[in-house]
Amino acid sequence: MLKVEMKGARLNVYGEQLLNDPEHRIFFGADDAAYLFEPRLVDQNDSRIQLLLPFQPISGRYKLKIGVTRGDPVVDVILVVDDSRVVIDHSTIGTADAILSVTDCQRNKAECEVELADESRAFCGMSADFDPYQGSQAITVSQTQELHLDDSYTIEARIFLREYVRGGIIVDKYSGSGRGREYRLSVGKEGLLRAWFSIDGTLSKSVALSTENPVPKNRWVHIASTNEEGQLRLFIDGQVAAEKKVNARPAQLGYQNIAIGGNNCCRGYYEVLNGLVDEVRISNKTRYRLPFEPPAKEFKPDAHTLLLMHFSEAGKNDGLVGGDANLSSFNTIRSCAVS
Repeated sequence: MLKVEMKGARLNVYGEQLLNDPEHRIFFGADDAAYLFEPRLVDQNDSRIQLLLPFQPISGRYKLKIGVTRGDPVVDVILVVDDSRVVIDHSTIGTADAILSVTDCQRNKAECEVELADESRAFCGMSADFDPYQGSQAITVSQTQELHLDDSYTIEARIFLREYVRGGIIVDKYSGSGRGREYRLSVGKEGLLRAWFSIDGTLSKSVALSTENPVPKNRWVHIASTNEEGQLRLFIDGQVAAEKKVNARPAQLGYQNIAIGGNNCCRGYYEVLNGLVDEVRISNKTRYRLPFEPPAKEFKPDAHTLLLMHFSEAGKNDGLVGGDANLSSFNTIRSCAVS
């Protein structure tokens, strides 16, 4: 660890591969506190992690630990925030590995990295992790049977694909019964983004639109499917990737709840995505028509937000329709920065 910067309640901690193990957690708290809390990890790269604290630290000493447990950390340092009474030398370290002075970027802008000022980049909270080879199953959002789509809608999410797999469902409202199918957004085994809906609940009367180029792997990508009164479009990172005109809209049946990351219709065949999903939003309006800058902040619910899953509070749904998702042992929520 080389440097720590603070701007309000946000910390930038610089060092090589500080959080390269998905089992590692971050602990922070006052030096004399009996309890350390886990700050929110909002961004990460190979040389820096960015943390959001629930308060702005005042003058004093603070513990920062990284490890599976706080009792057995691989990183254990004392941070000194604007406290001239503390002399930074080896005698003040105590049981920690090191002691570092924190740079206050609100007072000393010239001493801070430029990227800290650009808080719009700090967009990485928690995400849903799906791995079909480890038994992952869809996350089902309760009481969403009536989440129907009409002539204008948007389905969108941020995804991080490890590999392309058959099915690769992102959002699904699909019952295995003969007339129970409504809509789906997925990435198939060739990596193509595909939007699909049934007109009458059957497979025979349905509409599909796929991109010509695959969704990139091993990085976060924003994807969206829109309908503007029959004008269908697919977007990858804000660019129009496919479009066509149809005279149809999705069936409105109410047989099945929304599923994320796979389907919940058929035992033994879950079509689970291999990767991470974040910021799932379904809206009853066409949010994108032309190329746009991919969202750089978490979505905020509005009057058109039918479903919104941040995964920062496990399965909480901030949309207008339905309840929350009841997570099971087959579902994993993890920081999207450790991808």
